[in-house]
Amino acid sequence: MTTDFPFPWSEQLLARLRAHLAAEPLPRDGAHDLGHILRVARLALKLAAAEGADPETCLAAALLHDLVYRPKNHPESALTARMAAELVPRWCQETPGLEGRTAAVAAAVATHSWSGGGTPDSLEAAVVQDADRLEALGATGIARVFATGASFGAGLWHAEDPWAKAREPDDKAWSLDHFERKLAHLAKGMKTAAGQRLAQARERTMLAYLEALRSELDGH
Repeated sequence: MTTDFPFPWSEQLLARLRAHLAAEPLPRDGAHDLGHILRVARLALKLAAAEGADPETCLAAALLHDLVYRPKNHPESALTARMAAELVPRWCQETPGLEGRTAAVAAAVATHSWSGGGTPDSLEAAVVQDADRLEALGATGIARVFATGASFGAGLWHAEDPWAKAREPDDKAWSLDHFERKLAHLAKGMKTAAGQRLAQARERTMLAYLEALRSELDGH
C-alpha cells in the first residue's frame, strides 16, 4: 500500500505505524483507526501548505498523534496525547530524515488533543491540532461521533429528552450529546486561518444534519 505523502521517510514511518496498530492489545474504534490518522495527515499537509508551516514536521506529528489509544470512556483517555508524545522521540530517532525534527514533532503531538487541553506553541503544533479537530466536523465528524459512542455502548440519543433541555448533556451515555459537549465549540477555536475556513464549511454540514434530525425527532 502506497500513499501520496511526499517525503523519503514517509513509507518507512507508515509501515512501522501499521505494524504498531496491528499489535495493539485493545482494538481501536472506527473513529480512531488508521483511516483517521491518514485523513488527519492529509489535512495537516493541506494546512501546512496554506500557512507556510514546515510540512515534514506537520506530517510526522499527524501520523504519530494517536500512537497511544484508549477508549473514550477509559480513565486514561485524556492522557493519550502526552503518552504518545513521550514515545515520539524514539520513533523520530529511529526514522532516518526525522532525527532533527524530534522536539518539534513531540511538541505538536503533546498539544493536539481536545480532552488533554493542550495549547500549541508553534505554527506546526497549531496546524496539527486544527487538522485533528477538522476530522471531528463535517460528514466525517458525524460518522465518527456515532462510531465512538457505539464502541462503548452509548445510545444514539436520550429517548425523552434528546436535546438535553431538562438534563445535563452526557456524551458517555448518549452520542448526540457530544455535539453540544464538544463539536459545537470546535470551529471558533481553530488556530490557523486555513483551519478556520475549512471548519466553517464543515460546521455548516454538521448544523444542517442537526437541523434535519431535529425536524425528524420533533415531528415537524
